Amino acid sequence: MRVGIVGVGQTKFGKLSDSSSRELVADAFKEALSDAWIARNDISTIIVCSGSHYDKQRSPSGIMTEYVGLNPKPTFHVEAACASSGVGVRVGWSMIQAGLHDVVAVVGFQKMTELDTEEVQDVMSRSGDVMWWSPFGPTTPA
Repeated sequence: MRVGIVGVGQTKFGKLSDSSSRELVADAFKEALSDAWIARNDISTIIVCSGSHYDKQRSPSGIMTEYVGLNPKPTFHVEAACASSGVGVRVGWSMIQAGLHDVVAVVGFQKMTELDTEEVQDVMSRSGDVMWWSPFGPTTPA
């Protein structure tokens, strides 16, 4: 079976303090629907990708699914630090290949402005091997 990406959407990058994570996801989601020429009802599941420890909202998949109007469709949260969205695309592809779903929405977000600098650095230092990296600080970006 051939699987393809049929639509994409994206918000601008930057410090967007006036927009919530769900608003950013909804804007990109709406753009992707328009780009793909499909309706919400055509989507059978949604995969939400993020490192939710940067956001005050925990377990974001249900919140995002409801906000973009896909509730009560199945939703999944994928977290793999900086690779979350890439892993989400792979999981979506796998679901289609396995015959579980026909159309999968994969949305990724990261909003790091809800935490102060010290909190963000602490989270970054725990994204790798806590035993070896945390004592040295946020080495991943370096």
